[in-house]
Amino acid sequence: MTDPAAAARARVEDLLERLSRVNLQVVVVTPPDSVRRSAQARARTAAVAAGRGGLFDEAVSAARETVIRAFSRGGFSGTWAATDWSISVARPDDRAAAAAAFEEAAMAEVVQDLLDEETLEVLRSSSGELVRSTGLPSPGALSSFARTRGDATASGPQRAILIGFAVVGIGLTFVLGSVGIGLLVIAVGIALARLRGRVRPDSRPGSIDAA
Repeated sequence: MTDPAAAARARVEDLLERLSRVNLQVVVVTPPDSVRRSAQARARTAAVAAGRGGLFDEAVSAARETVIRAFSRGGFSGTWAATDWSISVARPDDRAAAAAAFEEAAMAEVVQDLLDEETLEVLRSSSGELVRSTGLPSPGALSSFARTRGDATASGPQRAILIGFAVVGIGLTFVLGSVGIGLLVIAVGIALARLRGRVRPDSRPGSIDAA
């Protein structure tokens, strides 16, 4: 027969592995309100009553560490201009709110078999918002240059144009000491890439695009 505490620990470990892939640099959640704090209290009470108080505290601590590591990894994102955009856009309050969301999700896994579905949903709701936002590029990140307007993925030539102009723009920024000139060069690159995307080689009269 499966040990309930061992099953709870396995659920927490699986959750933390999934949460470690969430991009916390570009999404925020609200801090805990009275409803969420009440759910936290019920979760702790249930965990202690079931002999899982130690696991509860361990899970909360591990969730907090996951958030700290996530923000540490995002200290520099490889942005396209030498500006403050190279630093995480999240404020201290945003980081605290993200930590609370992860902690609540870990609590839910510890007491999944002990509490009602409504309370579990409250505990999981904020982390669910963060998970659903995974994959958003950081503001100013070079990876965002690989996308065109409307979130369509850029072609190889478009990416080459964007990256080339980005490199030139960054170089001019450092050499001339003028961010404005660098941004102008990058803006020209974006315009040319978008033009390249509109004028496709296979768009000749009489051609038929593959479905």
